[in-house]
Amino acid sequence: MNWKRCSPPSQLNACDCGSDVVELSSDGIVREYRCGDCHTSLGDITIGHEP
Repeated sequence: MNWKRCSPPSQLNACDCGSDVVELSSDGIVREYRCGDCHTSLGDITIGHEP
């Protein structure tokens, strides 16, 4: 997977490590987010199914 830095969507929770750096990996349908510092998963969003 190719991870790149992005600005997080508003519904995404911040990482517990305190970092505000977020990376995104998208396969076209599902966008996965992780912390850019510790690489902890922050969740994913399916395109078209945002809350």
